[in-house]
Amino acid sequence: MINAIQRRHFIKGLGALAATLPFQGRSQSRDDIPAKRPNILILQPDQHSYHVMGAAGNRQALTPHLDRFAQESAFFENAVATSPVCCPWRASMQSGLYWHSHGVRKNNVRLNPELRCFAEHLVDVGYETGYIGKWHLDGGIPEQQPGGFIPPGPRRQGWKEWYGYQKSHEYFEVWRYNDKAKQVRIPNYEWEPTWHTDMAIDFIKRKESSNTPWCYYVAYGPPHKPNQCKQEFLDLYDPASFELTPAQKARYPDEAELRRELQMYYGQVSAVDHEVGRMLTALDSMGIAENTIILYVSDHGDVLGSDGRLRGKSVPYSTAFRVPTMIRWKGVTQAGRNQALIGAPDLPATLLELAGLKPPTDWQGQSFAPLCRGEKQKTREQILLGLDNWTGVWDGRYLYSEGDPHCLYDHQEDPFELENLIGNSRLRSMMQEKLNDAKMASGWKS
Repeated sequence: MINAIQRRHFIKGLGALAATLPFQGRSQSRDDIPAKRPNILILQPDQHSYHVMGAAGNRQALTPHLDRFAQESAFFENAVATSPVCCPWRASMQSGLYWHSHGVRKNNVRLNPELRCFAEHLVDVGYETGYIGKWHLDGGIPEQQPGGFIPPGPRRQGWKEWYGYQKSHEYFEVWRYNDKAKQVRIPNYEWEPTWHTDMAIDFIKRKESSNTPWCYYVAYGPPHKPNQCKQEFLDLYDPASFELTPAQKARYPDEAELRRELQMYYGQVSAVDHEVGRMLTALDSMGIAENTIILYVSDHGDVLGSDGRLRGKSVPYSTAFRVPTMIRWKGVTQAGRNQALIGAPDLPATLLELAGLKPPTDWQGQSFAPLCRGEKQKTREQILLGLDNWTGVWDGRYLYSEGDPHCLYDHQEDPFELENLIGNSRLRSMMQEKLNDAKMASGWKS
């Protein structure tokens, strides 16, 4: 049964934004920016598809806090997971490199601890750093070694206050590692995302009292499987009410099963949205929102039946590679939607430049800090995508992949990717040239 009171609460939050979406923000002044370097907060759920969010035009998704945040942010509508699977994307987010350069070309591969990563550059200039949640960059097979302790030192890549683990996904089993590498339960918590948010807020309060700049990374688990979600968020959705996409109808045979899965997935997204709301409220109540850069981004999306699988990623389908990406620094970034092609290697460079630091010259990502500030900036015409078994390119309209699968889709005419145009030699030749250009721009290593 749907909880009518809760649903009305969510819909009210969405309705307050409806009159302003789509929106175009105004340029904002850099006057009155505090002398202290800005704080940085990174909110990164696991497997949140761009499409499952009210701000992306999804009328079924109840995400009022994310929608408000989108309204206040530089909102990248064409953002991608350059490698739409956990470890390669996370390695790019930390290192500023593409998957073909940092070496994490698939899951369960350790990121080279000798690479100087994002947080290490912040520590060099006096930032306090902290990390909580799934890390998934320390190698091994987490399914055979649940959790995965990462010892202090270079394998934590500059994140000093550490509540990370290799991989877990036990949202109702809330635990951490103690200093003896033993798992200990967290008392009074029955939902991991709540603990993650509370620990982030505690870190922020402590660092604010010392007047030092900080960067905190919250790696939420949902909406990644397993199918665990607080009932109050599941009750927001009636499985029978979902409007299935043409791709879901055409490719997934068991409609009832898909509807049940959508209820779980959407419920988990709403649960993350709730935590985002708590974080935004905490920053406002502490009076530090104006000196805090916030990035909301996901490591990849979820096909949700659109490619014939109930759940999944790692493929050149828009449901898997398009991710929500929003950056807000009140009074500095320009609120509004843009079409720039941005991916994981670009994000650490963008955050560093926004904070007044020069990104390392050996990073392969492009900083979009000028665009975030509302300044004119030349942006790329295409962006590289790929994993070990396929390499692709996205230009905002066409998606082309060579390898497995070999595909070409026109998202303007066919947004649900039902007609593979790979047999169109003219289009294929055009996109092959764009792929070659994107490889060259990324410092391609085969």
